[in-house]
Amino acid sequence: MRENRTTALRLLIGGALVALPAMVVQAGGFIGLGAAYGPDYEGSNDYKALPALFGHYAWESGRYVNLGAAGGAEKAIRLSANLLTAGSGVTWEAGPLLQYRLERNDVDDDKVDDMKNVDAATEAGAFVGMKVDRWSVSLAFAADVSDKYNGYLGYLKGGYSLPVNDKLKLGLGAHLTYADSNYMQQYFGVKKKDAARSGLKRYSADNGLKDWGLSVTANYAFNKSWGLMGVVGYTRLMNDAEDSPLVSDRGDENQVTSLLAITYSF
Repeated sequence: MRENRTTALRLLIGGALVALPAMVVQAGGFIGLGAAYGPDYEGSNDYKALPALFGHYAWESGRYVNLGAAGGAEKAIRLSANLLTAGSGVTWEAGPLLQYRLERNDVDDDKVDDMKNVDAATEAGAFVGMKVDRWSVSLAFAADVSDKYNGYLGYLKGGYSLPVNDKLKLGLGAHLTYADSNYMQQYFGVKKKDAARSGLKRYSADNGLKDWGLSVTANYAFNKSWGLMGVVGYTRLMNDAEDSPLVSDRGDENQVTSLLAITYSF
């Protein structure tokens, strides 16, 4: 049963390797299915391909639900819902979010793989954002509610939509992520027992800005229903994340993610 659940979640997590901008601006929705390529743990220099599933649905009021990325190179799925109605001019958005962060196990790097597995975690929080013409900005907060690491993260994201023609639309994105010391120690720290198992030096990671990044999204519509989406994202780990032995000795502070998917709008 656990193996089946993990397989299903790995199908979803591919869609969480890249932050996806909203494609639907009127009532309706879309689903996307394809393949994503990214590091096998946050900070790794070993890459894996995963199937990707994501989606978005909006009502005429402007309220919506979205399934996609937590952000950056994090291996986490985010389900969010906007509870505010759309207005003219500046459009405000706010609502709850739920994130599921995959466990870290069975990675390609032998020394990191020798460390104790990091359990999957569930996070809950909220977001607030606004859209003005083609510009968007949002601030989100997510905290562990599964008693796995008892920490939290903060996300600042911005985007710009650029229609090229009737069929092709481009999206530019940027993000900045803050993580508290509990998250940092869980995902970038090396405890005494892990150091003995892996041969990596002991390391204590503190809170601070974890990463920043940029992304480019291209949506091409074959017709009203079918389309093709491509995304390339770059994330630069910072501060105690960058200095972790999991990154500086065994991985890379430069993280690249990509996605290619077929989309169906309805």
